[in-house]
Amino acid sequence: MSIQGAIKIIKILKREGFEAYVVGGAVRDHLLHLPINDVDITTNAKPHQVSKLFKAKPTGLKYGTVTILFQDDQYEVTTYRLDGEYKDNRHPEEITYSEEVIEDVKRRDFTINGLLMDSEMNIIDYVDGKADLEAKVIRAIGDPYQRFNEDALRMLRAFYFQAKLGFQIDRQTRNAISELKDQITNIANERVIAELVKTLKSKYLRRAFKSMVTTGVHQVLPGLEKGIEYFSEHADKLFVEVFFTAAFALNQGVIPDVWKFSNKHKHRYQVASQLANQKTAISAMDLYQYGLELCLLANKVNYVLGRAKLQGAEIQKKYHELPITSEVDLKLRAADMIEITGKKAGAWVKQIQKQMVIEVLEHHLKNEYEVLKTYLINHLE
Repeated sequence: MSIQGAIKIIKILKREGFEAYVVGGAVRDHLLHLPINDVDITTNAKPHQVSKLFKAKPTGLKYGTVTILFQDDQYEVTTYRLDGEYKDNRHPEEITYSEEVIEDVKRRDFTINGLLMDSEMNIIDYVDGKADLEAKVIRAIGDPYQRFNEDALRMLRAFYFQAKLGFQIDRQTRNAISELKDQITNIANERVIAELVKTLKSKYLRRAFKSMVTTGVHQVLPGLEKGIEYFSEHADKLFVEVFFTAAFALNQGVIPDVWKFSNKHKHRYQVASQLANQKTAISAMDLYQYGLELCLLANKVNYVLGRAKLQGAEIQKKYHELPITSEVDLKLRAADMIEITGKKAGAWVKQIQKQMVIEVLEHHLKNEYEVLKTYLINHLE
């Protein structure tokens, strides 16, 4: 999608007698000469009127939004609105349509996101957003306490924009975040994770982490406090999984129940964080037991935490040189052991297999049938 495509949509709406503007992040990023990923349009046309002019689907009718397909791209088009009472620190209970774009702009989050662009690509600024762009400041529109009481996610979005743009957060905005930070716990955990992931992928991550510590927001992100504190001083860029695993490693390998990760990600973070805490050097037995990916992740975590050197190539080489990667790779199978000894199946089989695995991995035994048979006979109780 593009600004140019949105301008064509706006001209069609104008031709039909409506007002319309590009609004929000696309205008901001256009002025900053940054890549544009999403283009939103605001208009005084009602959703049903927009749907008559374009191929549209009702993606947010409760809030006056439809998504239109135009020249193989999708654009969100939202009717000017005023928000009703917020009861969940996230969404208004109801909205009312407005005929004035200025009223729509003033309900938005930050001044740098409150800029408008008309059909001739002129910038309309009702909230001093251009001045804040030039000053590199993130400032809430109007009363920051009201903005964050309406939608607590905006506090995390302030850090995301700081991480993306490298701007400073205005003092009043920062003070309001500090006082209202506990409301972040009212946000659906999946939304918190999504905002953190966007922040982690951004260029000025350390600056955002420092602000989280200054405002105390890290204290309402259980299990991540020590990680955010550490990386506010020690890292500019982190892979998402390395951050979460390292943070939970600093939290004694514990992932608080509040975090709603997928089962796959939770298992990955849990095991790798505990492995990182147990081992700073990855052994053949670790690779056998945990697999290559978790061992590589544990090593990356210990590297960013200053506990070990980065050993990716050595670990991969060691993994590919493993004589076995599973008990089933042993040349002497459980059925062979029972036949050779004449004993009944039982726990003794697993116990000896485990001993054989260790000896083979440490290259004390060759994984050969006769060698393992001799070991079995010599180690029967």
